[in-house]
Amino acid sequence: MGTLVNISIYEKDKNLAQQVIKKAFNEIERMERLMSTHIPNSEVSKINASAGLRPVPVSPEVLEVISRALYWAEKSNGALDVSLGPVQELWEFDGDQPSLPDKISLEQELSKVDYRKIQIKNETVYLKEKGMRLHLGAIAKGYAVDRAVNILKESNIHHALINAGGDLKTLGKRPDQTAWKIGLQHPRKPELILASFSLSEKAVATSGDYQKYFDHEGTRYHHILNPKTGYPVLGAMSATVITKTVMDADALSTALFVMGAKKGLAFIDSLKDTEGLIVDQDRSPYLSERMGELENFSLEKFKENLSH
Repeated sequence: MGTLVNISIYEKDKNLAQQVIKKAFNEIERMERLMSTHIPNSEVSKINASAGLRPVPVSPEVLEVISRALYWAEKSNGALDVSLGPVQELWEFDGDQPSLPDKISLEQELSKVDYRKIQIKNETVYLKEKGMRLHLGAIAKGYAVDRAVNILKESNIHHALINAGGDLKTLGKRPDQTAWKIGLQHPRKPELILASFSLSEKAVATSGDYQKYFDHEGTRYHHILNPKTGYPVLGAMSATVITKTVMDADALSTALFVMGAKKGLAFIDSLKDTEGLIVDQDRSPYLSERMGELENFSLEKFKENLSH
């Protein structure tokens, strides 16, 4: 998944702890084998190879992720669009030397991007146009974390935290019955914390322009692309969403980033049990209506570190 995954659990039985952690990592790897575009025989790679040709039978897990991606695509008016694959490949953010794509090629590939051309029918997925490609980077990682958390629950683990590169879920409270303390990374100074809050039984995901990017002639080009233009989103540095599942937090942090502070936070405020925070290019924090009500929520570090 192109990131580091950390599983922390509290369990007196050390053997049980090791077994459960191994099981959880195995489940994450299984999700990667199903959904990674870097694995030629993954189900998502098969869907892409069959674009414009035939529907592809898929597992319940892949069906669940793509269905949810389409749900959020509809709700966010296309701010989240998992059919961005052709355009993302042009940018080569996962390669050794990412560069600006050719404008004509970009326009050609952008014409294939449209989540409404993804068809789900009888446990199959069909991309209606040749050259279309799914990329589940904005949702699959979160789903994998949710699956791993379920493995821990089924094994009677009551205190845990899984963090996959900023996509995280807490299970229960810490053994001392206090909530888990979460710190948000400064988008320009990775060693600094911007804001902090405490959580239990909740999921957090952050999308940022600092995760994959390159600089060209003084401009930062990052991997979160606007599905309408094919270019990196302008205006935001990072967007964080807190909600019930990591899959939803993952998808919504991307949608919030793409939509920007005003539209994005109005969207987040329309959703139940969901909070968000976005840092704009002017380095100002914008919060959803109830974000400040989170336990131990603090912006002090935010103000202090942004002014440096």
